[in-house]
Formats: sequence, C-alpha cells, structure tokens
Amino acid sequence: MNEIINYRVEEFDKILTENGKISSNINRTLIMAYEDSIENKNPLINFDRAIWSKDIAPIVDAFKKNGIKEFSISNTASGITNTLEAFEALGCKVCGLTKANLVYGRKTVPAIKLQVL
Repeated sequence: MNEIINYRVEEFDKILTENGKISSNINRTLIMAYEDSIENKNPLINFDRAIWSKDIAPIVDAFKKNGIKEFSISNTASGITNTLEAFEALGCKVCGLTKANLVYGRKTVPAIKLQVL
C-alpha cells in the first residue's frame, strides 16, 4: 500500500487544523474518515467506522463538491449492503475491492471501492 494519497482537500484540512471545529456543512463521519485515512496512509478516503444512513447524502455531496472521485469502505457492519445501496442511489458505483490500512490494528484489510459519478 505505497500508493500516493491523492485526495487532500483544503477545506477538510482547515477543519483539522482548527481544533476539530466542524462547520455545519461538513459531515463529521466524513471528516473522521478523512483524518483516519491520512494517518493510516490510505490511497483513498476509507470509512472503517459505521456510516449512518443520515450521513450518506452529505458525504456524497462533499465528495462531488471537492472532486473526490473514489473512496473505500472497510467497515464490516451487518447492514453494509444497505449502505452500498444508498450510496448507489446517490450516484456512486461499487467498482471492486481494494485494501485499506488500519493503524490501530496495524494491519491491512479488504475494502469495497466505490466511484463517485
């Protein structure tokens, strides 16, 4: 997993440098995934924590606004198929499998790769 991190977003970085103050127009689940992905040196923004259904539309909107074209989900929650269906309904497409680094477990795990269309 020595790929280049290609998703730095100035708006998200600004939030991280302002002591975690998240404006109401940025989803907290997305910012946590962004921060974790940078720390874990993942080539894509990876969601390894739960994604609540209310978070999906704001995440997709932020990806489209900021030019993020791909992301991954390594969370293995039992409702993951519902989560994937919700992402697809908002213009994302499951495009295969990838790997994600998890620092807290010091391991690499399988992840579902999605495209933002």
